Amino acid sequence: MGLFAAVTARASGEGPWSIEPVLGVLAEYTSNPLLQVTAAQAETRVAALIDVPLRYDSDEWELMLRPNARITDKTGYSSLGSDFEHLDGAARYSDELDSASLLTEVARDSSLYFLGSAVDRIGVPRDTVTTSGDWTRSLGERIQINLDGSWQRVRYVAPTDLNELVDYRYWSGGPTLDYALSELDTVKILANYGLYQSLNGETQSSSESLQLGFVRRLSEIWTLTTNAGYSRSINRENTFIDYFGYFFPVTERSSQNSTVYSASLTRQGERLTLTASASQALLPTGFAFLSKQDSYSLSSSYIQSERWDFGASATWQRALEPEVQSGEALNSTTIDYRLLNVQLTANWHWTPEWVVSVSATRVMQQYGPPTVSVASTGVNVNFIRHFLRMQF
Repeated sequence: MGLFAAVTARASGEGPWSIEPVLGVLAEYTSNPLLQVTAAQAETRVAALIDVPLRYDSDEWELMLRPNARITDKTGYSSLGSDFEHLDGAARYSDELDSASLLTEVARDSSLYFLGSAVDRIGVPRDTVTTSGDWTRSLGERIQINLDGSWQRVRYVAPTDLNELVDYRYWSGGPTLDYALSELDTVKILANYGLYQSLNGETQSSSESLQLGFVRRLSEIWTLTTNAGYSRSINRENTFIDYFGYFFPVTERSSQNSTVYSASLTRQGERLTLTASASQALLPTGFAFLSKQDSYSLSSSYIQSERWDFGASATWQRALEPEVQSGEALNSTTIDYRLLNVQLTANWHWTPEWVVSVSATRVMQQYGPPTVSVASTGVNVNFIRHFLRMQF
């Protein structure tokens, strides 16, 4: 936030400031908000939505400070999201050859953490601080290089006897080289290094990956993007061994080797937008080590008229979590989590300022061994008021 404040002071008076407040009320029903295996209890909620983005725009600088929150009528957790308070900041600079951006977020979020018995089927509030930045430099008409990095610290605000989640910090970064073969085709080389550390100092994962990417514009509205490569992760756990009643500190190590990839096919039309994507990566989840995660998703949006637009999405995710068990070999067991999330949305633009949004959600989860299946259905209605942009 320091850089954001400094840049804001420098830019003050040189260009237009603007603010576009958004206020709303949400009513929500969820059939099984805690994803209970037995004795599921439905829940109805009312929440207030507040979003107040403050922006500054000039020829080279774009700045944004955005406080936003969702405040519910009672404590607890419900549906895919519950209480949250976010403060987002962003700064972006660009000229003919260079562009750079810095993003910062401070958040308290009690969105449900869908990992079944591992968190006793409850939503776990999280305090998160995230900072990310990137810099892109054009080296010629065909070549450009990008450097990006991010840092995140997560603390779980819950009694330790209620969940197995571990506070952690995670940072990652690396370069990307783009070479345009033609107006339609671009090849990429992507390298990345990541370091995951539990804040209690007991576990750590370091990962390295190298990928080759390809971007193809199939037509004016269709684009194909693919990346594929190899990743290696080294896991470390600091523990103790019992030797005739004496305990000695030791560091146990293991490795995860895996292919990593991502692919997306996008259609961007005037009315219809479609996106299909698939990926496999090593990512932090709040458990002891990095998790191998597979994700597949389909999403679409359709603008029928000035008053009506619709959306649909389906996401399937699988996470393999190495489990730490005292007195056993590192990564001796693995928990398999699978989640399917389907959502349908309809938006009615009653007036240019008022929007009524209705959505239905179905969440299905499996975890084990032994395999346990749970599900939840949710419906919510949003009444959103967009205020006109005010410049000063």
